[in-house]
Amino acid sequence: MVRYLLVAVVSSMLLIGCSQSKKESTVVDYETLVKDDAFRNSISEGKFIKLSAGHTYYTYDNPDADTVLVMVHGFSVPSYIWDSTYNAAIARGYAALRYDVYGRGYSDNPDVAYDAALYAGQLQELLDSLHIDNKINLLGLSYGGRIISAFAFQYPDRIQNLIYVDPAGFETVTPGGEYPAMVSEEDVAAFKATDGYKYMAKGQLTDFYDSISFVGWDKKYEEMMKFKGFARALLSTRRSSPSMENEHKAIAASGIPVFCFWGEHDTVVRLDEVKANLYERIPNVELFVLPDAGHLPHMEQTAMFNSILFDQIICCEHPQVKP
Repeated sequence: MVRYLLVAVVSSMLLIGCSQSKKESTVVDYETLVKDDAFRNSISEGKFIKLSAGHTYYTYDNPDADTVLVMVHGFSVPSYIWDSTYNAAIARGYAALRYDVYGRGYSDNPDVAYDAALYAGQLQELLDSLHIDNKINLLGLSYGGRIISAFAFQYPDRIQNLIYVDPAGFETVTPGGEYPAMVSEEDVAAFKATDGYKYMAKGQLTDFYDSISFVGWDKKYEEMMKFKGFARALLSTRRSSPSMENEHKAIAASGIPVFCFWGEHDTVVRLDEVKANLYERIPNVELFVLPDAGHLPHMEQTAMFNSILFDQIICCEHPQVKP
């Protein structure tokens, strides 16, 4: 009887071990590629420039034009997310600049804290390196809203128009956190073991109100997940996002013309949850809510978005609000 129980226990332990091994074998780590010189030499479109924290990938067209649009992407999808707006700006003869922020796309994934200070510094260095001295029309999508807020707070005299698209940063953040927050290897490993990481590419389709027209969007994102350091950059960014209330109020006081686009059906950054903060912090903001669009209205309502952007904002002079 004792022998039977012992065999049963051992058998159970073996079964548990097999079950755990099987579970562990399902953990996916997409990161296989290093962004080194060989990688950069393999990229045929766009350019790279070495800035203080690493190489930055960018595209820049019509550099001699007086009107400049600078486009900052969001939390994880890199600068190709601006394709429709970028191409429309070029077609209209405007100077257009878009780039991948550190930790995303083709730009380097440095071992640093990914916070607003890093990103504002990256943009400032990029503009200076490309000798862009004219005031810029600065667009920020989703998390890019935090970046352009940080930049406009530091360099208000460099902004012609500040343009938010379904921006992050207007949420109410409970004080008390330590920033920038550190991310350990254990944190990264734990994140990679989650279903959220495993199905992150598929999850990008939920940014759309209707994803039928965007077949392959998730596959394109999968390619961006292959670069080593991507998951760490995402975690660090998420943990280093304090309140931007002071920055927003300073922007309003500076008199910079501020505009904001929002997809009516955005479930990523819900307008009804941040609208009060938006108007309380920047009372002079002009808000455009686009129908039949989710988190990416410039893609789902391209014609409407471009009409407002180019025919109502970029083309016109807007009186500044006196502080």
